[in-house]
Amino acid sequence: MNDLKVTVSSLKSVLSDPGKNLSLIGEACSVAEDAGARMLFLPELMLTGHGGHAKMTQNAESIPDGPLSSAIVELSERHSLCICVGLAELKNSVVYNSQMVADCGAYLGLQRKINLSGDEYCHFGAGDSVEVFDIGDIRFGITICYDNHFPELALIHSLNHVDLVLAPHAARTGTWPSELTPEFCGRRIKAQQDGWEKVHRARAYDHNVYVLLCNAVGPSTDGLEGVVANHAGSVMGVAPNGEVFLRTAK
Repeated sequence: MNDLKVTVSSLKSVLSDPGKNLSLIGEACSVAEDAGARMLFLPELMLTGHGGHAKMTQNAESIPDGPLSSAIVELSERHSLCICVGLAELKNSVVYNSQMVADCGAYLGLQRKINLSGDEYCHFGAGDSVEVFDIGDIRFGITICYDNHFPELALIHSLNHVDLVLAPHAARTGTWPSELTPEFCGRRIKAQQDGWEKVHRARAYDHNVYVLLCNAVGPSTDGLEGVVANHAGSVMGVAPNGEVFLRTAK
């Protein structure tokens, strides 16, 4: 495995505004390129939004032919990056929670979420395969949010000889106060990271892989009534020895 510089971006994704989400991704691409990164890693459903709401599937599209995914391929070429980003995929009249990969202008494929969480079953179909992505510098797999709670998937990645597992999230944290304080935000971030550590230090150590995690940040249901979807953000990196080498400050 060669050294790989990755920009892990915890961004706000708005459920009803994929154009705004794409604009944020474009800005993140510029930051990653300026930093000399080889890869930009973004959260679950970053392009089309999450929130346990029917609007999660409203902007689903064919990948890589749809306008959003085509734009990601173009951004990967313009900024000489491998981009890993989540969006709702439409395939044969079924919508999937998918994470696509584009590398320097080439579409490499996608990973569909296999184990759907409780508020996703009525909106998404379940994936049924575990993919491997090879960009020359590194082989990696993707395990989306709730999928990370199933150790069998980590074993499959290990048997596929990956060096790195990317774990995108759009994990929610319940109701927030009207005014956020540093203390409140710190508690939410700590709770997010404590949960991740329970799972991913063991996964990395048992299977001798690196794990990178990123979560959406902030409320994702701006302008929608009757649904609460607040994301604590946070990023984390775990080495094959089980040690955490990267984390958002609490």
